[in-house]
This record gives sequence, structure tokens and C-alpha cells, in this order.
Amino acid sequence: MKRRLHSPWPALLLLSATLLLGAATACSKSEDDSAERWRTANDAAFAAVKRDAAYTEIKSPGHEGSIYYIELKKGTGTKPILFTSTVSLYARGRFVADYPDNKYIRQGAVFQSWLEADGVPFTTLVSSVGVPPKGFSAYTLTKGVRVALQYMHEGDKWEVWVPYTLGLGENDGSLFRSVMPSSSATKIPAYSTLVFEIEVVGVHS
Repeated sequence: MKRRLHSPWPALLLLSATLLLGAATACSKSEDDSAERWRTANDAAFAAVKRDAAYTEIKSPGHEGSIYYIELKKGTGTKPILFTSTVSLYARGRFVADYPDNKYIRQGAVFQSWLEADGVPFTTLVSSVGVPPKGFSAYTLTKGVRVALQYMHEGDKWEVWVPYTLGLGENDGSLFRSVMPSSSATKIPAYSTLVFEIEVVGVHS
């Protein structure tokens, strides 16, 4: 009577699948842990600013939270900036915490800038700030900056802290690095607190 030989392949395939599933589960858990640590660090940074008497609160008209700002320079302009106004500005956006195991997303790292040294301010409708341009998924600044602008005047320079509810929200998103045509976009993790330096250099309407 011939002895039936069993192929080892089914057992090997099952073992491989088990190992791959285990690796995927471990990777997913690591990513979840990193995201949770990121959110906790960002929430803590924003909470510290809220407690700092040097910063002033502005509540969003849409009840999406508040921004906090400190005046770095007071301008001489008197013309109010409205939702329908067009403004020219310089801006720089920075992260407020370190993302675990990411060498690019670090506390103080600049993710977006339009600086005087570049020679070209960013001119935009206030109503368009925090809205992706048509045909793009990346944003120019955030809704929190739009809120701040409507309390500023020409020549003012503010440091503005924006919570995730007035930033990119609960999902990963992208912000343009600059206004240059070749500008790439920076990925912004979900639940990011963002800090901007905003200087208004022109109010056109």
C-alpha cells in the first residue's frame, strides 16, 4: 500500500498569512499610538496658550472653536478687513510638536511661508482663506487665519494659534508650502494645532 505524501505548501501558506497579518496588526497599532501621542501633544500645547494671559481669544463666528493671538507689531492702518476684502500678507506656519518617528514634522518646523524676503506677498480674498483653490486638494492657510484677518488692520503682525477645529480637522490634509507656481504641498497630520505669524501689508477693498 502506497503511503500518501502530504504537500507542505498549505501549511507554509497559512504560516505566511499569519505572519503577514501579525505584522500588519503591529504596524497599525504603532501608527495608532503615534497618532494618539501627536494629538495629545498638540492639545497640550494649545491648552498652555489658552492659559497664557499674554494671548487674546477670538471665537469663530461658526462656533468651531477659538483662536488665540499675541500682537507682535501694531500697524497704522484703520480700514477694517471684511469677509469680502482682498488683502496682501506675509505668513509663516509652524508645527507645535514632534510627530513620533518623523524627522520632518518637528516642533518649530516651518511647513508654509510667504516671507518678505521672497519679495512677493500673498494676495487673496479673505473669503478664500482656508478653502482649497479650484482643482486642488491642498489649502492656502486655514479657517483660523481667516478669522484672525477680520480683526487685523494694515501693518499688524500677529502670532496666531489655530486649533485643529479651525485648521485641517480630524483628517490628514495638505497646505501649500508657498505661493510660488512650483510650490509643493506639506502633509498636515490630523488633529494638528498650527501656529502662524501673519503680517498684513495691504488692504485693497
